[in-house]
Amino acid sequence: MNNAQKILEKLQHDNIRPQPRWIFTSKEWIKWLAYITFILVGSLSLSIILFAISVNGFDMIQHFRHSGMEAILVLAPILWLGLLIFFIGASIASIMQTGRAYKYSFSRWIGLSTGISMALGTLFFITGGARWLEQKFETNIESYESLLEKKSTIWSQPDLGTLSGEITDTEENSFTLKDWKNQLWTIQTTDAFIAPVLDIQSGVQVKINGKKVNDKVFIAEKIRPWGGAPGKCKDDTVQ
Repeated sequence: MNNAQKILEKLQHDNIRPQPRWIFTSKEWIKWLAYITFILVGSLSLSIILFAISVNGFDMIQHFRHSGMEAILVLAPILWLGLLIFFIGASIASIMQTGRAYKYSFSRWIGLSTGISMALGTLFFITGGARWLEQKFETNIESYESLLEKKSTIWSQPDLGTLSGEITDTEENSFTLKDWKNQLWTIQTTDAFIAPVLDIQSGVQVKINGKKVNDKVFIAEKIRPWGGAPGKCKDDTVQ
């Protein structure tokens, strides 16, 4: 008995029947769909990382241990970075299961998948997609607090040395600040570092490091532009 006859008898004995072509085609499409989905989710993760950096900058790292809120704000981009790496890895695992994966080496698939995710994520961020997604979360999820709200909250802790808001009036060595809750502060700037790009004038939004003297006076040590989108709090917005 030759090998062909043995295989035929094995198939008959185990009642093995060939599967329709559409089953293999469907499995292939599912794997490609999973690859595309993981790439898109990875792109969204990258766009949110870029949005978080644009809103908060890197200066919050120095306040990492001040409060749990600040720790969350600093760690948020790192968590999204972890998701980005996970979804890129998942996309590569999906594509390597397809019938055409052999056409490229594993390293090339890594480069291709990472490049696509970075390009789409950057495009999504530039076109305002990340901010739109953030607003949708804020609107539709009651317990969700946006990055901008977290930033406004963190930079509104005068007892911990942070204050922010809009300049309403200026004088020599001082100016009046209206914070996000519409409270007025006298900011003393005699020995303060003022960012070179900052023009101290009415209507400008700033964030300040310094020391609280009382409920109306704050001595500034560093004054920098607010940066990113206009600040706000949950109940009050700058008018």
